[in-house]
Parts: sequence; structure tokens; C-alpha cells
Amino acid sequence: MDAKMIAKGILDGLASIPESAYLSGVRTWDSLGVIDRKTRARNEIENERFFLVLKSMATNESPLRQLVSTVITDFYKKLDEKGKQAINDKLHYADAKLGSRVGAQAFITQKIAEMIIHRVRMKKITQRLVRVGSAFTFNIIMIQGLIEESARASRRMQSSYPETYYKVSPMNLDMVYFLAEKELEPYLMYIHSHPIQCKGIENEICKILSR
Repeated sequence: MDAKMIAKGILDGLASIPESAYLSGVRTWDSLGVIDRKTRARNEIENERFFLVLKSMATNESPLRQLVSTVITDFYKKLDEKGKQAINDKLHYADAKLGSRVGAQAFITQKIAEMIIHRVRMKKITQRLVRVGSAFTFNIIMIQGLIEESARASRRMQSSYPETYYKVSPMNLDMVYFLAEKELEPYLMYIHSHPIQCKGIENEICKILSR
């Protein structure tokens, strides 16, 4: 994806359950033991990590909020001053409102994060996860598809954005990445881009916002 497309994805961020039956079948088949020992051990760890964050998602969205806030904070901190100012203006924010650059960063990152969280909250897959997490008991067979989708997204993050993965995985936040992968990917592409490409993305952001 080139600088213009990444910039457009980021700015789109300012302003159905895929393959569930297939993924459920894959996970169920794996759980029957028709796989090698290494893959089975990996799946068991992923199951445990998924369930650790599931209950929190049902009560206060804390894992999702932490993940989105972490990514957006890293994105905003990496922007140059021109890029920050363009986004501040887009969100109708002046540095003087909170009296410090730290205050500006906290305000802007939380405002963008809230927009993303609101959109993710409306997805059917998020609503399904919350319903499952609210149940008194978990039926692992019934939610194999969710676990498989979560695990695959986590592995994609580890492969494509290792710095972010190793930052969030100790808190198991990578296990909710599948809920917001589409929304967060342009930001992660920017965060993990070479400085030369970052400059191109920032220029595109400023161009689009100045229209």
C-alpha cells in the first residue's frame, strides 16, 4: 500500500463475521488432535489467552480500549509537527485549550480512539463477542470460529507489526486485534514504515486535509 492509500485509510479512521463457519470448522478439527504436537500446543495457549480477555470485553471493553489507545498514541507521537497540526485543526483543537503539548497529545489520541471504538462496537462480531463473554459458562465448541479468527489476526500482527505485537501481547491485547484490524491497519502501517515513507504519508495527510 502506497503513502496515499495509507494516508486515506488513516483519515477514514478520523471521520458481518467473516468466514465464521469455515474458521470454526478449522479450529474444531484442530482440537480433535488431527494436527502436530507443536500446533496443538500453540492452539491451547491461544485458547487460554482468548478467554483471559473475553470477560473484560463483556464488562468494560478494557482490552479493546487499551489496544486502540496504544496504537493511536504511537501514531500521533510519530507524526511530525506539520502532521500533528493538520489533524489538530481537523478535530478543531488548539494547543492552548489544555495548555501543554502533552495535554494536546492525550486529548487528540483519545478523541481518535473513541471514534474507532464506537465504530468497532457497532460490528456484529463485537456484539457477538460481548454476548458470549456475558454468559455464565463458556462452550469452547460454540466459539471456535471466534478463537480462530482472533488467533489468525494475532499472528498477522506478529508477522507484519512485530514492534506493536510485542508491546501489547503481554496484556493479551493482540487477541482482540481481530475486532479492529481493518480500522487500525493504516495506523500500524504508518508506525512501522521507514522514515522516508512516513514523510510521504504525512504530506498526503496534509494535502487531503487542506482541501
